[in-house]
Amino acid sequence: MVPVYENYSDYRPPRFVHRTVESLLSSLPKGYLSGLQSVVLTNAKAVERGRTIKVKRKKVVRAECLGFYHPGKRGESPWIEIVVDNIISGVPHVFWHLPVVRKMMLSEPVFHEIGHHLDYTIGAPARSGEAAAEAWQKRLTHSYAKQHYWYLIPVARFVVRCRNRIRTALRNNSVRRQAASSSRRSS
Repeated sequence: MVPVYENYSDYRPPRFVHRTVESLLSSLPKGYLSGLQSVVLTNAKAVERGRTIKVKRKKVVRAECLGFYHPGKRGESPWIEIVVDNIISGVPHVFWHLPVVRKMMLSEPVFHEIGHHLDYTIGAPARSGEAAAEAWQKRLTHSYAKQHYWYLIPVARFVVRCRNRIRTALRNNSVRRQAASSSRRSS
């Protein structure tokens, strides 16, 4: 098992974070984590301020990222850094009480960074870099959800179908309104 450390600056994370990340890591095949030194949980303030990195050819401020993969250099082992406060900031506190929400909100960035490690060590199911990490993240998240929350899959499919129908209806209504307003202008 890869050790999980905490390194926060003036921040106290919710109690479930450390335990949830350990649970996510323990669900992966052992070969996926081989060579990985550790996972460090941190917050945006502890991340180097002001520095930017390039992601998908765009500059991104490091303190706004959800996580980082640090490949091993000069004989050092690779490690992963997860920026906890950026991950949980978009989820209302009410939902933190649901284990499925806690695990799924942390699984995406954790599995994304594991995806970078897998791209670096095993290879990629897609192009290298961010595309590979995203492909691995989708594969790992889907596998985890299927293994642990198989009973929610029909509900999730129903919710997605409803969401898609609502989006289509809203889009059609806005198109109709635009057509109606343009025909009024031309009259």
